[in-house]
Amino acid sequence: MVDHATGLRAFRPTFLVLGASYVLMASYALAKGTAFLEEFGVSHALATDPVVNDFYTFFYQLMAYIGVLIVVFGLITKGHRTQAQVASLFAVANILTALRDLSASNTRFGSAVYENDEILIFVAVSLVYALVFGAVAIMALRAARRDGPLQGS
Repeated sequence: MVDHATGLRAFRPTFLVLGASYVLMASYALAKGTAFLEEFGVSHALATDPVVNDFYTFFYQLMAYIGVLIVVFGLITKGHRTQAQVASLFAVANILTALRDLSASNTRFGSAVYENDEILIFVAVSLVYALVFGAVAIMALRAARRDGPLQGS
């Protein structure tokens, strides 16, 4: 699992797959348009509001850009320590995203912004991403410790 010259072998394919799937999820939402919001209990009147449409488009375009950044990080990040730092950053970001989605859910942890439980799908996806990024971070950190103080960065 370790290539000392470039870092963790699992890093690149993991980031490529997760980044590409992020782009695909965003593309799906953009293709469906704001009608997608109605599946989460948002009224038709609100889902078709021009301001909501603009923000929806911005949000999912931003999600696609983040997916592209994940791919780019997967391609250019070398060295175990740097890979551990980048993977940790994405793990924490996905935990925060899951908490934000949970806070809007119709559960005892949320404010019930969305009327049904489908929002929990997004919580689960973010937690899976966090677990995968976290596992990569731990593997890279272990490899960096084996490298010693002058290598693995």
